[in-house]
Amino acid sequence: MNIEQIQYAVEVAKTKSISAASLNLHVTQSAISQSITNLESELGIKLFTRSRLGALPTPDGKNIFLKMVEIISRLQEIKEEADNQNGILKRELRIAAIPIGMDILIDTISSFKKDFPDVQIQITEKGSGDILNDIYEKKVDIGLIGFNNKLRKKNSELIFTRIWEGKIVVFVGKKSPLASLKKIHAKELLKYPFVLYNEEYVHEFVDNFSSSIGPIDVWFKTNNTRALTRALKDGLAITAGYDFSFLEGSNKESHDLSLVEVEGFIQDAKSIGWIQSENESNSLISKHFINRYINEFLVRYL
Repeated sequence: MNIEQIQYAVEVAKTKSISAASLNLHVTQSAISQSITNLESELGIKLFTRSRLGALPTPDGKNIFLKMVEIISRLQEIKEEADNQNGILKRELRIAAIPIGMDILIDTISSFKKDFPDVQIQITEKGSGDILNDIYEKKVDIGLIGFNNKLRKKNSELIFTRIWEGKIVVFVGKKSPLASLKKIHAKELLKYPFVLYNEEYVHEFVDNFSSSIGPIDVWFKTNNTRALTRALKDGLAITAGYDFSFLEGSNKESHDLSLVEVEGFIQDAKSIGWIQSENESNSLISKHFINRYINEFLVRYL
């Protein structure tokens, strides 16, 4: 077993896809597949199962991956300490993020500041489109955004690091008549009013849904997540968002909401991840911060 095998396996576990891991690591799919096969043979257990959903960790594999994440984290700490001793980390990091993933972001900053107390961190919450513009205009260093393959190809000069791939689902309050459902047919959603977070991936979902199923009754759009959650909890309306949103169910507000999958509507896979310019990708502080965020994510949700 070597570090390279561990890195490949963790990346596949993170992205649930050998092809996505290949893109992120700039390594061929065959090299990653062969590395994992050799690792499974050496360990004597199967780490992944293949399905239409991708490469998913087996129950035995999950326990192994948690230890692998610890190994990578320790290696990063050694590198970070060496960099800090050499004084080669810049002393400011400007971050923009969509609301999704903010819990992990705060935890990551708390951990990061303990090791690098002199680094000044600035956070702003914005939509993905605004974050993209800020990256191009050099107003922020790194951004946590929602994106799909089309957006990634359109902005091929930027560096994308995927941390989650999922789909759009419906969220309803516990008072909603839909709260007891696991799935709902897309046409049934035309009966209910929506409140929507003012974000590009939501706009795209609404446009595609309206053109293929019918127009959605939108009561209002907002960048205020508290106002949106209040409307849901009171049973006034429903909303659409990433299924990843529900993974962050540690806060009290999310316990008052239910997730309902949408049937009868074809949608492209949606991703969440970090974006930065090619120049910024060489910044040690950005690399360390993104890697620490990903490790925090894996430990919490793997």
